[in-house]
Amino acid sequence: RGARAIAVVDRDSAAAGRVAAEVGGMPVIADVSSEQQVRAAVAAVEAEFGQVDAWVHNAGIGAKTSTFTRDETWQQMWQVHVMAIVYASRSLLPRWIERSEGHLAVVASSNALTSNPVSAAYAATKHAELALAEWLHYTYASRGITTCCFCPKGMLTPLLLASAESDDYARSAVRTAVRSEEAARMLVDLIESGQFLTTTYPPVIEEYQLRSRDPDAYLAMMRGVHDELVPGVGAVPL
Repeated sequence: RGARAIAVVDRDSAAAGRVAAEVGGMPVIADVSSEQQVRAAVAAVEAEFGQVDAWVHNAGIGAKTSTFTRDETWQQMWQVHVMAIVYASRSLLPRWIERSEGHLAVVASSNALTSNPVSAAYAATKHAELALAEWLHYTYASRGITTCCFCPKGMLTPLLLASAESDDYARSAVRTAVRSEEAARMLVDLIESGQFLTTTYPPVIEEYQLRSRDPDAYLAMMRGVHDELVPGVGAVPL
């Protein structure tokens, strides 16, 4: 939609190069869970294009987790889902504040609004991601900096389709999933609208409202989902 330049940031150099070639962009190699690498990525883009106008935080990882899952997995999700946004903010906000403009788009998950019955770590860090996006939005809006949060449900990726072959929860997610191209269009629409939040599946908003209005009814619904699709998650390891 008229972008002067696009940078594709990924820790996988081949993937970054492939996507950059598709969109006529610049590949940048970085692991966004590292502040040093995020700062280097921002510096590389500024050296090439002069400035960063919009930053899309789209990094995420998923795994079945419970409170018994090892600390390293919990910490990795925290770094990728939350601290990567903190690191980008530290790098970008000083210059955005000087220019009184800039946009941060956070791609979270519908689980940020509701929950995830198969992953305690994913649910907790996605809730934190939404909270951080909200904080950035109301803290810097008066300085010309906008923040939005995109909360997609499922997307028809090869990963989801492969998981659905053997996993009941993934199989249920396919029924409401959208193609990644459609999700991308919705994200850009959100950025251009100036609004804060949207999702790929409107009934998620109804669940979000139920969670706020009647927590016990919401938790009863989630218990039903858990017991039907993932009854083994959370079991105490022997």
